[in-house]
Amino acid sequence: MEELDAFRREYENTTIWCGTKFEGGCGRRLTTRRCTGKICHFAHYGADGAGQRCGRTAKGKDSADHLFAKAHLAAWLRAHGLTAEFTYPEPLGSAVRAQLDDGRAFLLHLDRNRPVAWDDEAWEIVLGPGVPVITDILKRRGYIHRIRFENRPGGGRVMKFGTELPGQGTIWDSLDEVTLTHEGLATVARPDGVRIPVSEVSRRSVVSERAIVTVTRSHPHPAKAARQDDPVKRAVMHLDRALREQTNQIYDAIGAIRQLLETGQTPEDIGRLRLALGRAKVWMEQQAAYRREVIGRLKDQPTSALLAEAAQLVKDPDATLEEREAVHTAQIRYEDDRAAYRELVKQRALRRQQREAEQHERTAAQRSQDAERRRLAEQASTERRQAEAEQALANRRQAEAAQRQAHAEKLAYLALFLSGSLKKAAREGRTTTWEEIGQKTGQRQLGDLSYEDKLDLLEMVEKGTLPDNPLWSTVLAAVGTGEALRLHRDTSQRLQRLVPDSDSELLTQLTADCAQLRRQW
Repeated sequence: MEELDAFRREYENTTIWCGTKFEGGCGRRLTTRRCTGKICHFAHYGADGAGQRCGRTAKGKDSADHLFAKAHLAAWLRAHGLTAEFTYPEPLGSAVRAQLDDGRAFLLHLDRNRPVAWDDEAWEIVLGPGVPVITDILKRRGYIHRIRFENRPGGGRVMKFGTELPGQGTIWDSLDEVTLTHEGLATVARPDGVRIPVSEVSRRSVVSERAIVTVTRSHPHPAKAARQDDPVKRAVMHLDRALREQTNQIYDAIGAIRQLLETGQTPEDIGRLRLALGRAKVWMEQQAAYRREVIGRLKDQPTSALLAEAAQLVKDPDATLEEREAVHTAQIRYEDDRAAYRELVKQRALRRQQREAEQHERTAAQRSQDAERRRLAEQASTERRQAEAEQALANRRQAEAAQRQAHAEKLAYLALFLSGSLKKAAREGRTTTWEEIGQKTGQRQLGDLSYEDKLDLLEMVEKGTLPDNPLWSTVLAAVGTGEALRLHRDTSQRLQRLVPDSDSELLTQLTADCAQLRRQW
């Protein structure tokens, strides 16, 4: 509770936001929440379950390992009087990079699903929780630094620092027990570093609104600049980097350290140089063992890959004359075997060509016969398809003619009912509709006819109507609907009768025609 009050007082004029720079942030403003039954924590304004859901609330603490690691490393460096500039390589959250003000860089690799960039120019590479490492890389480097996080009683997380050694597992320290040396990071498992004197630096933190606090670069201290010119330091760093990156400059670095040991050095520098030579000796022994292993395999079964690797290994200054002669003998044996193999391949190729020529002749004759059979089969198939198409066309035309005949007979049958219904409606002085006629005559299909069928049916009914007499279908058109008027106009056009263009004039004429039809009875 007291810590929350102190935090609020210190950042009274600072706004805090759920940043979108890292995975899951929603960009909304945060506030501090006082709790009695659990740890005080940040919360979103209006966090009542409504609106946008923040992705961070659905993730565990591990999703923010890059932020925890940056905070712990920054505090650790400040305790040693050092400052650094922190960056987050892409993709965000996969790594943390700390660039010290003396030019060195730490790379903290956190992504378990991405390969570690061992060729990075970082002075030291540290692996995060659960990041795998290839056994051969661990063996060649001799160690791997790691970090992990533990929950702290009462809230918060503690970062542990460990060193993994080949065949021994990881030995864990508190981060406070890790020291920075010329050679690297000195830990319980790797205590061969010399503590670098540190200078006092400002403890002032830099806080900006809606930004993550960053340790900024400061100007190099004169004492640090002097240390950068230290030849012992340069030689040791050169050797360590060559050992770490497995470059071809390892022996040059060893020679430089031996030359320095022959000159006047302080006891501390002599100790540093001898420690470095000790690491080099371990590497040389491992290199010699590996060289013997490769040459042994080369003697059993020479291959181009083994020859290339062995030829490179015997270039080492400590390679023996016997090892070089063994590689030379294996080279001769390999070339003789290759020559014999090439001759064998040549003879096999000649025999294969003869068999292929004979097979080609047999295949050509078979293909000719097959082609003739296919031609005859295709010709018969074409003729059969043509006959089937002609028969199908004739059947379709016959079916269409029968369908048209049936339709015409159907219309002629309905015309009788329609003609009688129209005349009856005219006699009674009323209008009617297709649906009404269908219901009264029992021919309900009259109401379901298409527009064209209705038009054909009216034409059949009115063909016998004299030119000077009104059309019997007037009693249908007088209803006044859009379809009724259009049918009357189209029927009149087929019968070459003139009708008014205006619907109002046409309705007037239809009313008069209905009256005339009624008088005819």
